[in-house]
Amino acid sequence: MNALLIKHEQLSPRQHDELLGIELSRAQRVLIGDIHGALHALGAKPVCDIQGYALLVDGIPRGFFLLKRRSLLPRWALGHTATLHALMIDQRFQRLGLGRRCVEMLPDLVRDLWPEVTQLMLAVDPDNLAAHSLYRALGWLDAGDADRSATGFERRMVLKLD
Repeated sequence: MNALLIKHEQLSPRQHDELLGIELSRAQRVLIGDIHGALHALGAKPVCDIQGYALLVDGIPRGFFLLKRRSLLPRWALGHTATLHALMIDQRFQRLGLGRRCVEMLPDLVRDLWPEVTQLMLAVDPDNLAAHSLYRALGWLDAGDADRSATGFERRMVLKLD
């Protein structure tokens, strides 16, 4: 399985149509929204502070996420930070390590995209134990509360970029 991250605007028209077909469970949509909402977020200004990436598997979009910095950072992200948002893997392709692959590729991608960024941050629902486990296994540290969620406060996770 060949996995590759590419910027949203580099997708072919066919790949963009396939991206719109990403399916998520109802529970996932409650937590992160859907592909349409994520793509709508790409209209935020300034556009230089947000990027959308598709995960292609054998040339077909199977995942997507957003990266934000500077003026578009959430209130809990400080400094020279980029934040990860709306990481989604098509539910038909979950449990194949694709989410892990996205998170593993993030540090190099962000270093190339925004060299001034010194850390990555994200917020994760306190009940999403699988995500907590994944992030910790990849070196992310719990940095306290982020935003309020339905079950408490999301946990803020941080990964220093060296």
